[in-house]
Amino acid sequence: MMLDISEEVHLVKKLIENKYPKHNKNKFLLINLNNQQLTLIIDLKKINSYDISSSKFGTGNLSNSYQTPLGLHRINDKIGENKPMNTIFKGRKIVEGGITIEDLSKPEFKNFKNKHFEEFDDLITSRILWLKGCEEGINLGDNIDTYKRFIYIHGTAHEELIGQVASYGCIRMRNRDVIELFDSVDKGTFVYIYDKKVNL
Repeated sequence: MMLDISEEVHLVKKLIENKYPKHNKNKFLLINLNNQQLTLIIDLKKINSYDISSSKFGTGNLSNSYQTPLGLHRINDKIGENKPMNTIFKGRKIVEGGITIEDLSKPEFKNFKNKHFEEFDDLITSRILWLKGCEEGINLGDNIDTYKRFIYIHGTAHEELIGQVASYGCIRMRNRDVIELFDSVDKGTFVYIYDKKVNL
């Protein structure tokens, strides 16, 4: 069911029009960190909303801060198309031919998990939408570059933490949700991340 058009939708559409008049502004994502929600907008309508998890270290753009960057972004890369749900990625590559979250709980994978996943609490799963900043000096450029910081929208092994701040900078989603979103967006789709209000 489509929801009413909000003020935020109009503001972000205006921002995109001002910065990128020749690009498609009829489809974009709004990520509201204040309520931990990601919303898909098409033709000024809210098509779907998903619970997310942003950084437990707050918002920020500096390299090695582990914070979630704000501002206007675009989806630069889509990784994981048609892969099984819960497939694990490391360095944006599928691990060992397609190991899943479920596999890591099996006794035969204990040594493998201990060797390759020292930070098991931040597994990247199912799909990756790799973001690129669009605003020089805010999320694009030396030491504040979203793309070079490897900020993604991705699935997680800890779906129980969705809806609260828990990540290391990325936007985590439930695996079923990130697959649905992945299939609904394109490379180049705009993504606006904000906390309290939309800044034009």
